Amino acid sequence: MHYALVSDLLTQEAFEERVEQKSASLGGLVDEVTAAMMVVDELGRSHIKIGSIPSARTQVVSFFGRILEIRPPREFTREGEPPGLVASVVLGDPTGTVVMTLWDDRAEAAGELETGSVIEVIAKPRPGKKEVTCLALRESRVTIVETKKPPKSEVMASPLTVRILVVSEVREITRRDGTPAFLQEFIIGDASGTARMVTWTPELFADVDEGSCISVTGVQRKEDDGIVEYVVSDSAEIKIIPGEIEVLSKDASEVTEGLNPVVTGVVTSVSDLKTFITKRGTESRVRNIQIRGSAEKSGVNAAVWGDAADMLFLPGDAVQVVNAEAKLNRYGELELSVGRGSAIRMVPVPGKAFFGTGMLIRRPEGLSLDDGTAVWILKTDETPVIGTTADVEGISGNGRVEVTGIWPRPADPSSAAARLRPLL
Repeated sequence: MHYALVSDLLTQEAFEERVEQKSASLGGLVDEVTAAMMVVDELGRSHIKIGSIPSARTQVVSFFGRILEIRPPREFTREGEPPGLVASVVLGDPTGTVVMTLWDDRAEAAGELETGSVIEVIAKPRPGKKEVTCLALRESRVTIVETKKPPKSEVMASPLTVRILVVSEVREITRRDGTPAFLQEFIIGDASGTARMVTWTPELFADVDEGSCISVTGVQRKEDDGIVEYVVSDSAEIKIIPGEIEVLSKDASEVTEGLNPVVTGVVTSVSDLKTFITKRGTESRVRNIQIRGSAEKSGVNAAVWGDAADMLFLPGDAVQVVNAEAKLNRYGELELSVGRGSAIRMVPVPGKAFFGTGMLIRRPEGLSLDDGTAVWILKTDETPVIGTTADVEGISGNGRVEVTGIWPRPADPSSAAARLRPLL
């Protein structure tokens, strides 16, 4: 069984020889199974905890798990082939749970397993998922007393009544058979908190905007490790309802470990944007910001990932962090993680009328206006020539100007030279 973990490294004969040598070197004090496990460990393919399976980088993993649930075999048809069997088993340890799929002969063997017993598994993981396909298993004498709770899934009997907090763009996803599918994600909330909601039928939400209060029938509720997610069926009915639904929120000084609903605060500092390569080999970005709560010196750090990291944050910006999980970082401080299933957004604040004249320059934050004493970041769809002097009109707030009009002035070489001289 253990040879499957190292079959890409050496032949089965070489593996069996190493196992015999290991057993002999220990004077026969360990059995063949233990010796095989020791050889596998020496080759860098040791057992892992269940919680590490979604991030595993190997094609095959080995782990111990306690059987939490056995889903009996069911028959399915294969085109041009005899019917097949598939079964699944939910396994757990103190670090997490995983669903193990068994096919055909192994699915038949699922009937011989017992809930509560511990098994040793060699399996093929699905990258990023709490799912594996069983390659081999055996009963184990390892003891696992406590485990994480297994995922729960149920179709809600009553309509889901919530407020839409965040609406994401529709994404096209290619199914395993090559056909396209369309996924849309939402963050929803009510007085109990916030959650992620997804639909594979985005047209159902064509008339739903951020801030809308809705009632939805035909919803599946999923819960895993205390994180709740809702999946809207293709046959769901959606109604926009009048009135306001209050959503649980907290101050940045009140953030606790785990999922936080809506966190409000003011940005005090912003780090530089950093790029990195993900485990899937793609490039992504991250930016850290400090958010102060109502208490002057109390707040929380937020790590903002992916496209959200490209947002322009300035000290003094009022922000909301929605449906983000907080964990202890390497410095032992709580840190909000703003990534998949969460969001960060600016809180609109009243602005004031602005009219100014200055040079148009390009800064890391974007197009800006420099009048010699102050610099404003301009939010506009226009693309004026950099280095020219212009009159700008708009609404200003916290160093930004929402531009309503921009009028370049005729070039003045002497003025430009005087402005640029200190830079030379």
